[in-house]
Amino acid sequence: MSGLLPDSLRGRWYNSPAFDPDDPWAGFAPHRTAVVLVDLINWQAHPDGFSSRTASGDYKTTRCADVVVPALSRVLPAARTAGAAIVHSRLASRAADYADIVPALREYVRAAGALEGRWAAEPLDGLHEPGDLLVTKSGSGAFGSSDLDQVLRNLGVRTVLYAGVVTDRCVLLTAAGGFDLGYEQYLLTDCTAATTAADQASAERLVSGYLARPATAAEAAGAFETS
Repeated sequence: MSGLLPDSLRGRWYNSPAFDPDDPWAGFAPHRTAVVLVDLINWQAHPDGFSSRTASGDYKTTRCADVVVPALSRVLPAARTAGAAIVHSRLASRAADYADIVPALREYVRAAGALEGRWAAEPLDGLHEPGDLLVTKSGSGAFGSSDLDQVLRNLGVRTVLYAGVVTDRCVLLTAAGGFDLGYEQYLLTDCTAATTAADQASAERLVSGYLARPATAAEAAGAFETS
């Protein structure tokens, strides 16, 4: 019947009919893949960072320490060995007066002292290695406020795996940008953190229902190791 979804697309994620509903890693090509770490930097996710001193920071930084970083300790080595790109996307300012940061976030970033080159803007210990790429964003979504799309296209990347904080904010908006740009996307659920457990669960449902296929760190590492 006209207007109905064809049977060939039923059960597939909206952003890419190439996804096989029976095999979520079918056709996975590590050399055309990037793991994008969103704001896994000191001011956002370190226990001594600015965010941990705010009312909503405690759950997020604890989850990062107890869940996210251990999960990434398996994914990142497997990805690097398989030839995937690792990209650290960081909300930080290149300007001493923070004028390059979007107005809604400018005072927040200023209060954190998140200037490029300072400790606040550096990736969490153990996540960055030589050969990884760094992009600096001026707003929430990395595709809309940095050169992430250009970097990925120059590398020939077509598939993106997302990790980072905050799941229902910067990770969500980055995945939304990648969706419209046509990337095949996965959300690494145990490599992300929101400000509450309820927000984490809600964000996973929202992102995985439309923008990106959900996956665990173990599943992603296995795909890198066997592809």
